[in-house]
Amino acid sequence: MATKPDLVPLFHTPRNPNRETRARRLVNVAKALGTPFIPWQRDLAEVWGEIDPATGGYWYNTLELIGLRQIGKTTFVRADLTETSLFTKNGLVRYTAQNQLMGLKRLEFDFYRPIRDSALNQLLDHRVGSRKRGTPGWWAGTGSQHIRFISGTRWETDSVKPDSGHGPPLDKGAIDEAFAHEDARVEQAMRPALQTRKGRLLIASAAGDTASLYLAAKRTAAHARMTSLIAQHGYLGPTQSRTMYVEFAAPADVDRADPRTWWTYHPGLHGGLITEADVQGALEGFESDPEEFDRAYLGWWPQAKRLEWIIPQQSWLDTQETDDEAVDWTGTPVYGLDVSPDRSLATIALAGATPGARAWLEVARQEGGTAWIVAAMQALREAFGGDLVIIDGAGPANTLQTDLEEAGFEVVLLPMREVNAACGGLYDDVVQTNVRHGGDAELLDAAKAAVWVTSGDSRRFGRGKSLEDITALYAAALARHGYLTRRPADYDPNESLL
Repeated sequence: MATKPDLVPLFHTPRNPNRETRARRLVNVAKALGTPFIPWQRDLAEVWGEIDPATGGYWYNTLELIGLRQIGKTTFVRADLTETSLFTKNGLVRYTAQNQLMGLKRLEFDFYRPIRDSALNQLLDHRVGSRKRGTPGWWAGTGSQHIRFISGTRWETDSVKPDSGHGPPLDKGAIDEAFAHEDARVEQAMRPALQTRKGRLLIASAAGDTASLYLAAKRTAAHARMTSLIAQHGYLGPTQSRTMYVEFAAPADVDRADPRTWWTYHPGLHGGLITEADVQGALEGFESDPEEFDRAYLGWWPQAKRLEWIIPQQSWLDTQETDDEAVDWTGTPVYGLDVSPDRSLATIALAGATPGARAWLEVARQEGGTAWIVAAMQALREAFGGDLVIIDGAGPANTLQTDLEEAGFEVVLLPMREVNAACGGLYDDVVQTNVRHGGDAELLDAAKAAVWVTSGDSRRFGRGKSLEDITALYAAALARHGYLTRRPADYDPNESLL
């Protein structure tokens, strides 16, 4: 190949030139470990090391890194956790992997031994471990293995269980190979321990699979956040978010067998960690199972294999309004609000009157996190009217009731029986073409991903059991149910006669 393409990440939080950075310190630690950073790692360090000018501490408290195989994720994680261990007095660093056995193996072989065999050996606490056995700084007691530094900081691992991370305050937490987790329990356990010392969390992983519910939720929320920035600035512009996101993956429409694709999207090629021949060999080796190649070298997530959507796809298409001249909705809307279980994404939907159907359904806003919700609801009310907000009474969004009511909204928390009815009612209306919508991508993606789960003596959409986010589907179901059962005073039944 005469000219190799430049490396292009799928998403990468950009450097803010108005903030200073401590990247040099991290780069020097990597060099001292004998594994100097390659270009993408240096770029990552520049942003991850940005300083908050108001506090002098780090700007970002969370790094979410999703990458391909053989790009150097372990090298970066090792340097980052080592840097924290060296420059934190009497601190605690905790690392988790897929399971406790893998965590212990990686702690010793991928982290401790490279430190011991590097110029940083002298910064290990030689009072711990055994010089005779060649393990200075390594505490090998069963169940409490850790690396000890002369700074007084311990770097340990932990089992992957609901109480992982509980205990003493943490200065740095790492959730490695996050694709192996089905829920956010490990992060939810670590967060309180990190907040005491304003610690930071690093989440690193290869692309996920159909069981990677935790990582999928993180990725969906980050994509929404990044896409919103692009929409605002025309490019991936400045952000006030405290979460840094980096993903290396190829877009879905590229030629998977073209070497130019590999060079454009795989950072390991640019850093000399793998060769074009290595990738070609993997392509041929996975010829009988191409999804494995795609996941490892292109960052493509395998699709869940299901014969059909739980709400038939054709029914969704039949209820979509394709006439640009047609009326979408009129009158006063009712809003439905839903938040993902890990609170990484939220959706506001609305339902209103429309000719020829019971209701019009629309995704009014979807964005990462929850801090934006009340302000967005106020903006929607100012633009379209409507004070009624419907929420699943047992769902994650119920914590917003007080803030919404203080902002003048009427909030209805539905009991389980009505939430079941809302899900079943939306199904019935879509199948019978009794609703209309504009084809919102968020709603269709959620409908495609949803599964049924048992709820009492009925069923509902499977919150937390679908691979992709389904907050848009839930919000639309709640809005529709609220509209049909608690209609605004200005509702005109003649507008929706079939």
